Amino acid sequence: MALNLTGKEDSLLKKQSLIIDSNYICHATYHSLPPLAFRGKDTSVIFGFLKRIISFIKRFPEKEIVFVWDSVYSIRREVYPEYKKVREENSSEISEYEKRSREVAYAQFSEIREVVLPMLGFTKIYSQNGYEADDIMASLLINNPEYKFIIITTDKDIYQLISEKCMLFNPVTKSMETMTTFYDKYDCFPHLWGKARSISGCSTDNVRGVKGVAEKTAIRYLTGKLKSTNKKYKDIEAAKEMIENNKELIILPMYGTEDIKINTSDSTDRHKLIKVCEAYGFRSLINKENLDLWDKLPC
Repeated sequence: MALNLTGKEDSLLKKQSLIIDSNYICHATYHSLPPLAFRGKDTSVIFGFLKRIISFIKRFPEKEIVFVWDSVYSIRREVYPEYKKVREENSSEISEYEKRSREVAYAQFSEIREVVLPMLGFTKIYSQNGYEADDIMASLLINNPEYKFIIITTDKDIYQLISEKCMLFNPVTKSMETMTTFYDKYDCFPHLWGKARSISGCSTDNVRGVKGVAEKTAIRYLTGKLKSTNKKYKDIEAAKEMIENNKELIILPMYGTEDIKINTSDSTDRHKLIKVCEAYGFRSLINKENLDLWDKLPC
């Protein structure tokens, strides 16, 4: 699949959707909220997730909502066994209490995806075994040309998906990344971002890049602004094989990602929101503003 979103088809766009990086929202909630329990069961991640979804609906009203999730297993490990290994090493050093806390939290991730969201009437819930939410996002953009999207995430890898039909909203900084803001920051268009990251590498995912080369230098190389006599230019040229391998990991979507066409309708209404809030003890979320908001969600 090739991602070619030039904006020429803009006049055909009729629908608007939020894409929620659901694992990110769950992790952010887990690390920011104190424990919360109802009838002896921890519900803090579920509560925080739902509260944040409500805040996004308030900020971006009357838009369809798509929830994308990471697979537990990553096919990228078959390409690069060291992929995200640093995260695993760090997690092996945590205490037994922290391990148990994570198990309880991760169980809520699954409950949100498999139980809570369907109970609320949401149907656009996507994941694929072996693939990341990033791949799902790219597939959604490619296969749904009638949509304009806002992706809610803090993941810089997603910059490569920015186009005339896709913007990124950072829920931490409350800022929107667009074609214009990206160009102002990096002096190139977002379609080069995946190639730039393939050169610079990604420390978060433990993907090794060309030593001493950050994204902006990689972009200068890709746009012909880095002189061939420059040492970093020569270092990049000497690392072509590694860079090509990195592209397989970084440029979205990865091969094998399913073509995802949005073809379902949600059935959300205030009664389902009330039912979920009562089932989990979230009485504070049942108020006129939230209920009126829920009734206005596109179906």
